[in-house]
Amino acid sequence: MRFAFVLMAVAVLLPGTACAEGFAPRTASRELANGFEPGVTAALEAPSAPAWASPIALDHGWLASRPMSGDPNKVSKHGPTVLSSERAQALLRSLTLPGWGQASLGHKTSATVFGVIEAGVWASFAAFKIQEGMRVDTYMKTAESFAGIDLSGRSEEYRRMVGSYPSSDDYNKFVVYRDAANLYYDDPAAMAQYIEAHSLKGPDTWAWVSPESYTAYQDQRKNAQQAKLNANTALAVAVANRIVSALHAARAAGKPAKTGWRLDVQPDVRDPLAIQMALSTSF
Repeated sequence: MRFAFVLMAVAVLLPGTACAEGFAPRTASRELANGFEPGVTAALEAPSAPAWASPIALDHGWLASRPMSGDPNKVSKHGPTVLSSERAQALLRSLTLPGWGQASLGHKTSATVFGVIEAGVWASFAAFKIQEGMRVDTYMKTAESFAGIDLSGRSEEYRRMVGSYPSSDDYNKFVVYRDAANLYYDDPAAMAQYIEAHSLKGPDTWAWVSPESYTAYQDQRKNAQQAKLNANTALAVAVANRIVSALHAARAAGKPAKTGWRLDVQPDVRDPLAIQMALSTSF
């Protein structure tokens, strides 16, 4: 009898009670439901639909997303969430242009916030790209004036080499000769051929006139690389702004737009003579 009473309590009180496939839940008999009487054996019987599940379980548990046996027309208010047309349109608009989805829903404050952030991000990106171009021109002119090398059309690796070695002769000694010795240490002819093929000569040579100009070139290249990094960071912020705006628009779809500011004033519990004020708004 105690086992039957536990079964009835689980079926009635637990909204998330699950049943194995093909096994119908059971409920206690009417005698047990009306009250516990010593000496009375409670018989378990298969219920007739829809008595096998409680209203609480149907309204709040996993059974809410399924039609009840014998009631195929029952529609659950807790069924699977479907992306509505309005929500999908707001999400796509905000992915395209942050704030557009909020504006279409009437949320003007949030639309303005995301729009201002988007404008600021792209303004920053443009500024950093312009700054990068100017700094690249600066270190290229420095190399031409103080190292005698024109870096126009040169690869990024070559520009790095100009800032890594005081002269092309140093590069030949520390890089080309070393590689030749490592590869052909037992073949002098092949070593000399490698050096001749890979050494920098002619228009590819440079030599810095002073340590100060050499250091200035290195600093200018670092500044140009920092500007490029800042531009890439602005692009990452633009992507993040779109994602946040899209999620906000999808959540705001179907909700009335709230406008205006709210001022809350209440006494301070720690000091009877003081008050607390809070100004807030929803967007």
